Amino acid sequence: MRCIILIKSGGARLFFHFNDFFFFCVIKYMTLIVVSALTTNEGLYFRYLSNVMRFDYSMDVIVEAQKEQIDYYYSVLKRKGLYDYVSEIIYPEIKEEGIRLDTEMNYPLTVTTQKISVINVSELINKIKLLAKIKESI
Repeated sequence: MRCIILIKSGGARLFFHFNDFFFFCVIKYMTLIVVSALTTNEGLYFRYLSNVMRFDYSMDVIVEAQKEQIDYYYSVLKRKGLYDYVSEIIYPEIKEEGIRLDTEMNYPLTVTTQKISVINVSELINKIKLLAKIKESI
């Protein structure tokens, strides 16, 4: 049996080849978009949150920064070891769909906070999980 994985927007498609028959299934995943201002406050807790979202809840973690700040945030996150569970850094004009972790309520499916810290990281994870369940049911 051979397995071919094709990654597309909105999910990964797995194709299985077994005795000249092809089978496929779609693995759906969600995206968590974190605004760049929240990533460097208390970096260890951003790293923990992105790790939990990536591995426990199969979410892609994307950081959103202004176009001229993408290189800055990439170098800071990479240097401090906070980029390990981040898929990419995008700018707001891309309009990526997903659950947002933001400082302001500008989009639907947004969890708002002023910082990611030891005090609120568990609460943020629970709120993101709840929004993911709501989004799946829509």
